[in-house]
Amino acid sequence: MKIEKPPHIELNLEYLQRIWKGEFDDFMNESDERYYYWDDLKYRKEVPFENPIENWTLLKTYRAAKYESIVFGNYRFNYFISPYIAKNLHDFDLKLMAGLQQRPPSQSDKTDFFKSSLLEEAVASSQVEGAATTTEVAKEMLKSGRNPRNESEQMIFNNLRAIQYISEFQDSEIDFKLIIELHQIMTANTDAEKYSGDFRKGDVYVTDHVDGEIAHIPPDWIEVEKLMEDLCAFANNDKKFIHPIIKASIIHFMVGFIHPFKDGNGRTARALFYWYLLKKGYSLIKNISVSKVILESRTQYDKAFLRTENDENDLNYFISYSIKNISIAFEKLKSYRDKKLEEKKKANYVSYQLMEMGLNKRQADLLGYLYLKENNRITLKSHSEKHKIVRQTASKDLNELIKLGLLKEDRSAKPYNFGIESRHIIDNYILKNNA
Repeated sequence: MKIEKPPHIELNLEYLQRIWKGEFDDFMNESDERYYYWDDLKYRKEVPFENPIENWTLLKTYRAAKYESIVFGNYRFNYFISPYIAKNLHDFDLKLMAGLQQRPPSQSDKTDFFKSSLLEEAVASSQVEGAATTTEVAKEMLKSGRNPRNESEQMIFNNLRAIQYISEFQDSEIDFKLIIELHQIMTANTDAEKYSGDFRKGDVYVTDHVDGEIAHIPPDWIEVEKLMEDLCAFANNDKKFIHPIIKASIIHFMVGFIHPFKDGNGRTARALFYWYLLKKGYSLIKNISVSKVILESRTQYDKAFLRTENDENDLNYFISYSIKNISIAFEKLKSYRDKKLEEKKKANYVSYQLMEMGLNKRQADLLGYLYLKENNRITLKSHSEKHKIVRQTASKDLNELIKLGLLKEDRSAKPYNFGIESRHIIDNYILKNNA
């Protein structure tokens, strides 16, 4: 992927004075929200000046006046918290985090979604790096516990182990040992395994995933240890407060920029992103798949890296992308939560209607449960234990429901299990009895 490098400009003090007077407020607010790159800006019509260079000079002067710098090795990176970023961080903390606490999913739904998100992240993070298998096949492998059959499946299996591994040291400080162990888990039994065990000794080139052209030349391998030392110090140092999402995003970017390993850097970067947010108390991050959203916006992900590097190491390109990414992922969690709450409300109402029609509470609750999760199955033993009744009573409950056509027995394997064919069976029964 080729993107045009911005022209070099000299900062303009006259523009800065006019900015301070509020002359360009509307343009600056818009540029903060969309965080224009040079090739976004040069063809825009509703801009302060006719000359694109003048508009870029204005924008760079504004940004330079706000920059804070971070130094890693011999490289200086810049970022600033624009009003747009500050608003999104506030909305994220309040609406997405607190909002989910106000209407939390049930424990069972939370567990189901966590398992699903964990699988989603393991699959998507590997697919971002080129794993060639369908999501359905990959999930089947992870759920069934069968061994990986090829390189792509092994990448996904490793990714799941790595995500589980980071939870073990979420309260620890990061160091070389933990990063290298994480990378070893990521690359076990794959072609990249030969690069594990230490940081790279030699140069590497990052090629574009679409056209194969060189997109990034990481720092010389001799610089890697110092850069990673500075990155660990940055991650572990809390003396200067940086919002955790900003800091996690910078850690993510820097692992990609440094490229400390010959292979497996992207997966390691995203795992460390999760680690840092878990460390800072963002426990719900375990319930989302950031890599799934990256996979769906891969071009924007790559551009965020390239624009940062091309525009004097301005991290706001990557930070802005990262914030949007997390917001989309958490909105999916919120939608899932709302969907499950509505389903549960419907299931409870179904149970109430069935009791009104003469079913006992155990039978009504059972059908409500199966209505909520129509692929689930129960056994005579599980029904008996759940309601603390003898097997004879449990058997009577189930047989009565079978006679009514509401429950179906499966004798293909022992112990026999019971379920519903579909929700429509129950819906039609209620409709018929209400007629």
